[in-house]
Amino acid sequence: MSKLEKLTKEVAEKQAELKNLTAETRSAAEDETKSVDDVKAGMDHIDTVKADIEKWQADISVLQGAESLPTEERDEDEIGVDDSGDEPVEENAVEVESEKPEIEKEDEERGVEDMKKQVVATGAENETVAFEEFLKTGEVRDASGLALKDGAVIIPETILAPEHEQHQFPRLGNLVRKVAVSTTTGKLPVFMTSTDKLKAHTEYAPTDKGATPEIKPILWDLNTYTGAYAFSQELISDSSYNWETELRSRLVELRDNTDDSLIMTALTNGVKAVASSDPVSALKTALNVNLKPQDSQSASIIISQSAYDIVDQLVDSDKRPLLQPSIADATGYSILGKTVVIVDDNLFPKSVNAIVAPLNKAVINFKLAEITGQFQDTYDIWYKQLGIFLREDVVQARKDLIINLHLSKPASSDEA
Repeated sequence: MSKLEKLTKEVAEKQAELKNLTAETRSAAEDETKSVDDVKAGMDHIDTVKADIEKWQADISVLQGAESLPTEERDEDEIGVDDSGDEPVEENAVEVESEKPEIEKEDEERGVEDMKKQVVATGAENETVAFEEFLKTGEVRDASGLALKDGAVIIPETILAPEHEQHQFPRLGNLVRKVAVSTTTGKLPVFMTSTDKLKAHTEYAPTDKGATPEIKPILWDLNTYTGAYAFSQELISDSSYNWETELRSRLVELRDNTDDSLIMTALTNGVKAVASSDPVSALKTALNVNLKPQDSQSASIIISQSAYDIVDQLVDSDKRPLLQPSIADATGYSILGKTVVIVDDNLFPKSVNAIVAPLNKAVINFKLAEITGQFQDTYDIWYKQLGIFLREDVVQARKDLIINLHLSKPASSDEA
């Protein structure tokens, strides 16, 4: 085997070794059990192997250059053949070398050295770029040039802490009465007030019995409401964000949205709306006439955002806004001394944009259970699921205490 073949074989073996070392070092860099020193040791070993490859590649280039010399420049008489049948051996190589002029030898040595440096530099640069690219991306690319896409893997990507948009309107579930129950169906008896009076009594005469009390039953029949979010194991593994906490808050949002819808249905179902272009007069009539004093005192005004805009522009005779800020009210506003609760227009049916009612008596949320939990699916699927389970019934308890209105701008406002 010639020297050139031997070097070529050794270079191939070293390149295979370099490939294995590269894979091991990259794996160590991603392995949490490996230390930085382990990765550094692997990199040092890679540098040593690369240096050997570069040296041998340079030697191969020199030998290949020597073999490419014209055959007539070699003296056939000075070439012998080894008995083993291997490559020809130059018997007088030392003498031939010494017979070359000094200037010619220096030029030849300088040319070989320049070629060696060029080969080493080019090879080292290409291999370094390719190796670094492989460590970063796991892909082998052409190292002919670097562009923005090639360096994208090391360009910092800043992900700030996520922010959450706040729900814009009060939750109706916080305004109505909640009653915990333990059975699927049942009734809440309500003793109504009576107009019965005492009867005049004659001495020794029997006492007249009073009228039988009116008892109004409020019935409930629980319904089941569920919702869930599934998230994969890949999402958990590849993201540092706490998705479980995020999705739990989303389940609460689903519950609140459901309660808002059910409560609005209870407040409007079967209650005919009264249209009025005089919002103040309509609200006063609802509070002063349609409701008894105690119910009026505890009443609230549920109003859509567009109807709120109409009321907000109303002024009294002294040009003072009728809608006044109120620190005492949770919603921050009051009109005619009543709390104003602004609700999204989309939550109201088209025929209603304002509701006057003592909410604690008008609507009751009978609730048996609310369960929020995490469920692990079978391991051949690999995902988790967060779910919520509700058993409740939102009931229109007192239809007679609900006044629905459809307010519009006063005629004077339209003319102005």
